[in-house]
Amino acid sequence: MRRKHLALTAALLSTCLTLTACGGSDSAPEVTDASSLTELYEVAKKEGEILVYGPTEDLYAEVYEEFEAAYPGIKVKTTDIFGAELDSRLEGELVAGGFEADLLHIGVSDIERYAASEYLSSFRPVEADALEDAYRGEEDLWSVPSQHLYATVYNTKTLDEADVPDTWAELGDPEWKAGQGVSDPSISGAAPQVLSAALDAGVVDEKWLDDYAGKVKPKVFPSVATALQAVTTGETQASLVAGYGTYMRQKAAGAPLGYAVMKDGGYMSDVAYGTLDGSPRPNAARLLVSWMFSEEGQKSVAEHIHEFGTMPGAPEPEGAEELGEFEPITYPGAERYEKDLELLGEKF
Repeated sequence: MRRKHLALTAALLSTCLTLTACGGSDSAPEVTDASSLTELYEVAKKEGEILVYGPTEDLYAEVYEEFEAAYPGIKVKTTDIFGAELDSRLEGELVAGGFEADLLHIGVSDIERYAASEYLSSFRPVEADALEDAYRGEEDLWSVPSQHLYATVYNTKTLDEADVPDTWAELGDPEWKAGQGVSDPSISGAAPQVLSAALDAGVVDEKWLDDYAGKVKPKVFPSVATALQAVTTGETQASLVAGYGTYMRQKAAGAPLGYAVMKDGGYMSDVAYGTLDGSPRPNAARLLVSWMFSEEGQKSVAEHIHEFGTMPGAPEPEGAEELGEFEPITYPGAERYEKDLELLGEKF
Protein backbone atom coordinates (compact mmCIF):
# COMPACT_ATOMS: atom_id res chain seq x y z
CA MET A 1 0.00 0.00 0.00
CA ARG A 2 1.38 3.39 -0.94
CA ARG A 3 1.48 6.00 1.78
CA LYS A 4 0.80 9.72 1.53
CA HIS A 5 3.73 11.77 2.77
CA LEU A 6 4.96 15.31 2.70
CA ALA A 7 7.38 16.05 -0.11
CA LEU A 8 10.25 16.38 2.37
CA THR A 9 9.53 12.98 3.85
CA ALA A 10 9.44 11.37 0.42
CA ALA A 11 12.74 12.98 -0.50
CA LEU A 12 14.43 11.89 2.71
CA LEU A 13 13.12 8.36 2.35
CA SER A 14 14.38 8.22 -1.21
CA THR A 15 17.82 9.33 -0.03
CA CYS A 16 17.84 6.67 2.69
CA LEU A 17 17.02 3.95 0.22
CA THR A 18 19.65 5.17 -2.20
CA LEU A 19 22.40 5.22 0.42
CA THR A 20 21.15 2.00 2.10
CA ALA A 21 21.87 3.72 5.40
CA CYS A 22 18.41 3.39 6.91
CA GLY A 23 16.93 0.69 9.10
CA GLY A 24 14.46 -1.94 7.99
CA SER A 25 14.78 -5.28 6.26
CA ASP A 26 15.39 -5.87 2.59
CA SER A 27 12.09 -7.68 2.25
CA ALA A 28 8.91 -7.58 4.27
CA PRO A 29 7.98 -10.67 6.33
CA GLU A 30 5.53 -12.99 4.65
CA VAL A 31 1.99 -12.50 5.90
CA THR A 32 0.13 -15.73 6.52
CA ASP A 33 -3.36 -16.53 5.29
CA ALA A 34 -4.03 -18.68 8.38
CA SER A 35 -7.70 -19.14 9.14
CA SER A 36 -7.45 -20.10 12.82
CA LEU A 37 -5.62 -18.88 15.91
CA THR A 38 -3.73 -22.16 16.08
CA GLU A 39 -2.42 -21.85 12.52
CA LEU A 40 -1.59 -18.19 13.04
CA TYR A 41 0.38 -18.99 16.21
CA GLU A 42 2.57 -21.46 14.34
CA VAL A 43 3.90 -18.71 12.08
CA ALA A 44 3.62 -15.87 14.62
CA LYS A 45 5.89 -17.49 17.21
CA LYS A 46 8.76 -17.33 14.73
CA GLU A 47 8.59 -13.52 15.05
CA GLY A 48 8.87 -13.67 18.83
CA GLU A 49 7.42 -10.31 19.84
CA ILE A 50 5.00 -7.48 19.10
CA LEU A 51 5.39 -3.74 19.64
CA VAL A 52 2.23 -1.72 20.33
CA TYR A 53 1.92 2.08 20.36
CA GLY A 54 -0.99 3.68 22.20
CA PRO A 55 -2.02 6.15 24.91
CA THR A 56 -2.90 3.69 27.69
CA GLU A 57 -0.88 0.55 27.03
CA ASP A 58 0.34 0.44 30.64
CA LEU A 59 -3.24 -0.34 31.69
CA TYR A 60 -3.28 -3.37 29.40
CA ALA A 61 -0.31 -5.07 31.09
CA GLU A 62 -2.42 -7.81 32.68
CA VAL A 63 -4.32 -8.39 29.43
CA TYR A 64 -1.09 -8.83 27.52
CA GLU A 65 0.27 -11.13 30.22
CA GLU A 66 -2.69 -13.42 29.65
CA PHE A 67 -2.04 -13.37 25.91
CA GLU A 68 1.61 -14.27 26.52
CA ALA A 69 0.55 -17.16 28.74
CA ALA A 70 -1.77 -18.44 26.02
CA TYR A 71 0.94 -18.12 23.34
CA PRO A 72 4.36 -18.87 24.85
CA GLY A 73 7.29 -17.45 22.98
CA ILE A 74 5.60 -14.21 21.97
CA LYS A 75 6.35 -11.12 24.05
CA VAL A 76 4.15 -8.02 23.91
CA LYS A 77 6.15 -4.81 24.17
CA THR A 78 4.39 -1.47 24.51
CA THR A 79 5.06 2.24 24.36
CA ASP A 80 2.64 4.74 25.90
CA ILE A 81 2.50 7.52 23.34
CA PHE A 82 -0.17 9.66 21.69
CA GLY A 83 -0.96 12.99 20.06
CA ALA A 84 1.77 15.06 18.43
CA GLU A 85 4.47 12.83 19.91
CA LEU A 86 2.99 9.75 18.25
CA ASP A 87 2.60 11.61 14.95
CA SER A 88 6.25 12.61 15.03
CA ARG A 89 7.39 9.11 16.00
CA LEU A 90 5.57 7.48 13.11
CA GLU A 91 6.74 10.07 10.59
CA GLY A 92 10.32 9.70 11.82
CA GLU A 93 10.19 5.93 11.51
CA LEU A 94 9.01 6.23 7.94
CA VAL A 95 11.94 8.50 7.14
CA ALA A 96 14.26 5.92 8.71
CA GLY A 97 12.96 3.15 6.47
CA GLY A 98 9.78 1.80 8.00
CA PHE A 99 7.65 1.49 11.10
CA GLU A 100 9.28 -0.07 14.15
CA ALA A 101 5.93 -0.84 15.79
CA ASP A 102 3.42 -3.40 14.61
CA LEU A 103 0.16 -2.09 16.03
CA LEU A 104 -1.58 1.13 16.92
CA HIS A 105 -4.10 0.82 19.77
CA ILE A 106 -6.07 4.01 20.09
CA GLY A 107 -9.50 5.63 19.80
CA VAL A 108 -11.24 5.62 16.44
CA SER A 109 -11.00 9.40 16.02
CA ASP A 110 -7.22 8.99 15.88
CA ILE A 111 -7.13 5.69 14.02
CA GLU A 112 -9.16 7.35 11.24
CA ARG A 113 -6.40 9.94 10.79
CA TYR A 114 -3.74 7.29 10.44
CA ALA A 115 -5.88 5.32 8.03
CA ALA A 116 -6.36 8.48 5.93
CA SER A 117 -2.56 8.84 5.81
CA GLU A 118 -2.40 5.23 4.58
CA TYR A 119 -0.35 4.09 7.54
CA LEU A 120 -2.46 0.96 8.06
CA SER A 121 -2.88 -2.35 6.27
CA SER A 122 -6.11 -4.30 5.93
CA PHE A 123 -6.73 -7.24 8.22
CA ARG A 124 -9.90 -9.07 9.23
CA PRO A 125 -9.36 -10.73 12.62
CA VAL A 126 -9.27 -14.51 12.56
CA GLU A 127 -12.27 -16.31 14.08
CA ALA A 128 -14.20 -13.04 14.53
CA ASP A 129 -16.82 -13.56 11.82
CA ALA A 130 -19.62 -12.77 14.30
CA LEU A 131 -18.28 -9.25 14.86
CA GLU A 132 -20.75 -6.60 13.70
CA ASP A 133 -19.69 -4.42 10.78
CA ALA A 134 -20.00 -1.36 13.03
CA TYR A 135 -16.81 -2.49 14.75
CA ARG A 136 -14.82 -2.93 11.55
CA GLY A 137 -13.07 -0.03 9.88
CA GLU A 138 -13.33 0.86 6.23
CA GLU A 139 -11.58 -1.82 4.15
CA ASP A 140 -10.82 -3.64 7.44
CA LEU A 141 -8.07 -1.12 8.22
CA TRP A 142 -8.91 -1.35 11.91
CA SER A 143 -11.11 -3.35 14.25
CA VAL A 144 -12.68 -2.64 17.64
CA PRO A 145 -12.53 -5.41 20.26
CA SER A 146 -13.78 -3.23 23.12
CA GLN A 147 -15.47 0.03 24.01
CA HIS A 148 -14.83 2.37 26.93
CA LEU A 149 -17.81 4.04 28.58
CA TYR A 150 -17.63 7.77 29.34
CA ALA A 151 -20.21 9.39 31.61
CA THR A 152 -20.57 11.75 34.57
CA VAL A 153 -18.75 11.21 37.85
CA TYR A 154 -19.71 12.89 41.12
CA ASN A 155 -18.52 13.21 44.71
CA THR A 156 -20.68 11.08 47.01
CA LYS A 157 -19.80 13.20 50.05
CA THR A 158 -21.36 16.32 48.56
CA LEU A 159 -24.07 14.86 46.31
CA ASP A 160 -26.67 12.18 46.91
CA GLU A 161 -27.38 9.74 44.08
CA ALA A 162 -31.02 10.85 44.00
CA ASP A 163 -29.96 14.43 43.30
CA VAL A 164 -27.81 13.59 40.27
CA PRO A 165 -29.48 14.08 36.85
CA ASP A 166 -30.18 11.07 34.66
CA THR A 167 -30.87 12.88 31.37
CA TRP A 168 -28.83 15.30 29.30
CA ALA A 169 -31.50 17.98 29.60
CA GLU A 170 -31.27 17.88 33.39
CA LEU A 171 -27.48 17.71 33.34
CA GLY A 172 -27.28 20.98 31.42
CA ASP A 173 -30.10 22.72 33.28
CA PRO A 174 -28.82 25.87 35.05
CA GLU A 175 -31.24 25.03 37.88
CA TRP A 176 -29.03 22.09 38.82
CA LYS A 177 -26.73 24.02 41.13
CA ALA A 178 -23.96 21.46 41.62
CA GLY A 179 -20.49 22.81 40.98
CA GLN A 180 -19.40 21.09 37.80
CA GLY A 181 -16.12 20.63 36.01
CA VAL A 182 -15.21 19.47 32.52
CA SER A 183 -12.02 18.76 30.61
CA ASP A 184 -11.49 21.43 27.95
CA PRO A 185 -14.14 20.81 25.24
CA SER A 186 -12.24 22.96 22.73
CA ILE A 187 -9.25 20.58 22.62
CA SER A 188 -9.64 17.22 20.89
CA GLY A 189 -10.19 14.48 23.45
CA ALA A 190 -12.86 12.63 25.40
CA ALA A 191 -15.03 15.65 26.34
CA PRO A 192 -15.55 17.00 22.79
CA GLN A 193 -16.08 13.46 21.50
CA VAL A 194 -18.82 12.91 24.07
CA LEU A 195 -20.46 16.23 23.24
CA SER A 196 -20.17 15.63 19.49
CA ALA A 197 -21.81 12.24 19.90
CA ALA A 198 -24.59 13.83 21.98
CA LEU A 199 -25.12 16.51 19.33
CA ASP A 200 -25.20 13.91 16.58
CA ALA A 201 -27.71 11.80 18.52
CA GLY A 202 -29.92 14.85 19.14
CA VAL A 203 -29.86 14.60 22.94
CA VAL A 204 -28.30 18.07 23.14
CA ASP A 205 -28.34 21.03 20.76
CA GLU A 206 -26.63 24.37 20.40
CA LYS A 207 -28.93 25.98 22.97
CA TRP A 208 -27.90 23.27 25.45
CA LEU A 209 -24.27 24.17 24.81
CA ASP A 210 -25.03 27.87 25.29
CA ASP A 211 -26.76 27.19 28.60
CA TYR A 212 -24.05 24.85 29.79
CA ALA A 213 -21.17 27.13 28.88
CA GLY A 214 -22.85 30.43 29.78
CA LYS A 215 -25.15 29.60 32.69
CA VAL A 216 -23.94 26.38 34.30
CA LYS A 217 -20.40 27.70 33.78
CA PRO A 218 -18.42 24.54 34.58
CA LYS A 219 -14.82 24.92 35.65
CA VAL A 220 -12.64 23.93 32.70
CA PHE A 221 -9.68 21.64 33.34
CA PRO A 222 -6.82 20.74 30.99
CA SER A 223 -7.60 17.01 30.97
CA VAL A 224 -10.13 14.36 31.97
CA ALA A 225 -7.72 13.23 34.68
CA THR A 226 -7.43 16.66 36.31
CA ALA A 227 -11.18 17.17 36.12
CA LEU A 228 -11.70 13.83 37.88
CA GLN A 229 -9.10 14.67 40.51
CA ALA A 230 -11.00 17.84 41.32
CA VAL A 231 -14.11 15.78 42.02
CA THR A 232 -12.15 13.36 44.20
CA THR A 233 -10.75 16.16 46.35
CA GLY A 234 -14.07 18.01 46.56
CA GLU A 235 -12.91 21.02 44.54
CA THR A 236 -15.90 20.34 42.27
CA GLN A 237 -18.97 18.20 42.87
CA ALA A 238 -19.17 16.55 39.47
CA SER A 239 -17.32 16.18 36.18
CA LEU A 240 -19.20 15.94 32.89
CA VAL A 241 -16.90 13.26 31.43
CA ALA A 242 -15.00 10.45 33.12
CA GLY A 243 -13.96 7.02 31.89
CA TYR A 244 -15.60 4.03 33.57
CA GLY A 245 -12.32 2.16 33.99
CA THR A 246 -10.64 5.13 35.66
CA TYR A 247 -13.65 5.61 37.91
CA MET A 248 -13.56 1.95 38.97
CA ARG A 249 -9.85 2.10 39.78
CA GLN A 250 -10.28 5.30 41.80
CA LYS A 251 -13.28 3.87 43.62
CA ALA A 252 -11.35 0.70 44.47
CA ALA A 253 -8.65 2.92 45.96
CA GLY A 254 -11.24 4.49 48.28
CA ALA A 255 -12.17 7.67 46.38
CA PRO A 256 -15.67 8.99 47.31
CA LEU A 257 -17.08 8.69 43.80
CA GLY A 258 -20.34 7.77 42.10
CA TYR A 259 -21.01 7.27 38.39
CA ALA A 260 -24.07 8.49 36.49
CA VAL A 261 -24.87 7.50 32.92
CA MET A 262 -27.54 9.62 31.27
CA LYS A 263 -30.43 7.39 30.21
CA ASP A 264 -30.71 9.06 26.83
CA GLY A 265 -27.03 8.82 25.97
CA GLY A 266 -23.98 7.07 27.40
CA TYR A 267 -20.92 7.53 25.19
CA MET A 268 -19.27 4.26 24.14
CA SER A 269 -15.80 5.07 22.82
CA ASP A 270 -14.40 2.60 20.29
CA VAL A 271 -10.90 1.41 21.21
CA ALA A 272 -9.36 0.16 17.96
CA TYR A 273 -6.35 -1.81 16.79
CA GLY A 274 -4.77 -0.99 13.46
CA THR A 275 -1.90 -2.99 11.92
CA LEU A 276 0.85 -0.72 10.62
CA ASP A 277 1.62 -1.17 6.96
CA GLY A 278 4.94 -2.96 6.56
CA SER A 279 4.87 -4.12 10.19
CA PRO A 280 8.12 -5.96 11.03
CA ARG A 281 6.13 -8.70 12.83
CA PRO A 282 2.81 -8.89 10.98
CA ASN A 283 1.78 -12.41 11.93
CA ALA A 284 2.34 -11.89 15.66
CA ALA A 285 0.45 -8.59 15.43
CA ARG A 286 -2.47 -10.31 13.74
CA LEU A 287 -2.47 -13.05 16.36
CA LEU A 288 -2.76 -10.51 19.19
CA VAL A 289 -5.59 -8.63 17.47
CA SER A 290 -7.45 -11.85 16.72
CA TRP A 291 -7.04 -13.09 20.31
CA MET A 292 -8.62 -9.89 21.60
CA PHE A 293 -11.88 -11.03 19.95
CA SER A 294 -11.69 -14.51 21.46
CA GLU A 295 -13.69 -15.53 24.53
CA GLU A 296 -10.51 -15.25 26.63
CA GLY A 297 -9.59 -11.84 25.22
CA GLN A 298 -13.07 -10.40 25.72
CA LYS A 299 -13.12 -11.65 29.31
CA SER A 300 -9.67 -10.17 29.94
CA VAL A 301 -10.52 -6.61 28.86
CA ALA A 302 -13.71 -6.68 30.95
CA GLU A 303 -11.89 -7.92 34.03
CA HIS A 304 -8.71 -5.86 33.89
CA ILE A 305 -9.64 -2.69 31.96
CA HIS A 306 -13.37 -2.44 32.74
CA GLU A 307 -14.16 -2.15 29.04
CA PHE A 308 -17.15 -3.58 27.20
CA GLY A 309 -16.33 -6.28 24.64
CA THR A 310 -17.84 -5.98 21.17
CA MET A 311 -18.32 -9.67 20.39
CA PRO A 312 -21.84 -11.08 20.86
CA GLY A 313 -22.28 -12.36 24.40
CA ALA A 314 -19.10 -10.72 25.71
CA PRO A 315 -18.99 -10.47 29.52
CA GLU A 316 -19.60 -7.06 31.04
CA PRO A 317 -17.13 -5.40 33.40
CA GLU A 318 -17.64 -5.36 37.15
CA GLY A 319 -20.43 -3.06 38.30
CA ALA A 320 -22.04 -2.71 34.88
CA GLU A 321 -25.38 -3.99 36.20
CA GLU A 322 -25.51 -1.00 38.55
CA LEU A 323 -25.32 1.53 35.73
CA GLY A 324 -28.95 1.05 34.72
CA GLU A 325 -30.41 1.03 31.22
CA PHE A 326 -29.11 3.69 28.85
CA GLU A 327 -29.02 4.45 25.15
CA PRO A 328 -25.50 4.03 23.75
CA ILE A 329 -24.20 6.91 21.64
CA THR A 330 -21.03 6.59 19.59
CA TYR A 331 -18.39 8.56 17.74
CA PRO A 332 -20.10 10.31 14.82
CA GLY A 333 -17.19 10.19 12.37
CA ALA A 334 -14.36 12.54 11.49
CA GLU A 335 -16.36 15.02 9.40
CA ARG A 336 -19.00 15.63 12.06
CA TYR A 337 -16.46 15.62 14.87
CA GLU A 338 -14.25 18.26 13.26
CA LYS A 339 -17.25 20.51 12.69
CA ASP A 340 -18.41 20.11 16.29
CA LEU A 341 -14.91 20.66 17.63
CA GLU A 342 -14.87 24.04 15.91
CA LEU A 343 -18.31 24.85 17.41
CA LEU A 344 -17.12 23.86 20.88
CA GLY A 345 -14.11 26.07 20.47
CA GLU A 346 -16.45 29.01 19.93
CA LYS A 347 -18.60 28.13 22.95
CA PHE A 348 -15.77 27.43 25.40
